[in-house]
Amino acid sequence: MEDVRPIVDEELCVACGTCVEACRFEVLKLRRDGPSPRGIGRCIVCGHCVAVCPEGAISHPAIPDEGLRELPEAPAVGYEQLMDLLGRRRSVRRYTDEPVSERDLRDLVDAAIVAPSGHNAQPWEFTFVTTPGRLDAIRDAVMAYYRDVLETLADDERRAAMADQIGEEGVAGMEALAPAFRLMVRAHDRGGDRLLWGAPAVGLVHASRDAPAAMPGCTYAAANMMVAAVAKGLGTCVLGFVTIPVMAGAEAVLDALELPQDHQLHVAMAIGHPALTYRRSIARREPPLRII
Repeated sequence: MEDVRPIVDEELCVACGTCVEACRFEVLKLRRDGPSPRGIGRCIVCGHCVAVCPEGAISHPAIPDEGLRELPEAPAVGYEQLMDLLGRRRSVRRYTDEPVSERDLRDLVDAAIVAPSGHNAQPWEFTFVTTPGRLDAIRDAVMAYYRDVLETLADDERRAAMADQIGEEGVAGMEALAPAFRLMVRAHDRGGDRLLWGAPAVGLVHASRDAPAAMPGCTYAAANMMVAAVAKGLGTCVLGFVTIPVMAGAEAVLDALELPQDHQLHVAMAIGHPALTYRRSIARREPPLRII
């Protein structure tokens, strides 16, 4: 990646040094006449210097002016409002037939990409599947995979071959999930949908296999999408049973998802308008907490 550095407007700069304090990669250094972008570090285009300058004296060639938004001194929502929004997020498994608009999907992506990522790599890419035929293809491919897994677990010879591939722990994990596999396959055979839950859209968050810290970055982005969906009156549900066959390299599932060949799927989620109204949030278990 080209080492592009911030630009200091000397007429606006008052040499307060705030931008230098914000730059923890030693790209900016404070000289006698003000900050200089000739430090020893390499810029990761995090934008901290642009965001923190009280005079608006810092710009960056990689950060377009139209991407800047002035922030009020206090956040637009307080803690109680935020907790109300977070408490409304649920794993929605019943959806109406109303399609999700392209505008709404783009808004979810806008929320996703303000998530943190390792070294500001922003590795994520997004694919939304909304065509009924493509959704059917995903269901069919995933159900064929789980049908084969169930048949393998029931056959000693095939089970042993599976253990050679994924280890006994991996097989034990498949056996623990076998009841859920059976429910999904049975529902599919009867015309039901316990995989995508009848959602009109499926969102896929994926990244190049070579991208640094792609898994946590994509996960953070997906979490932002789920909260933003609540704010827009939408519901979501993480589809772990879609990612399992992808991680196993199931070619039919990969073909149905149509992701780039060099990409890894990190999160799949159902997206749609909830068919039910949830009237109260549910307290979570008290987690172990250490402050040391």
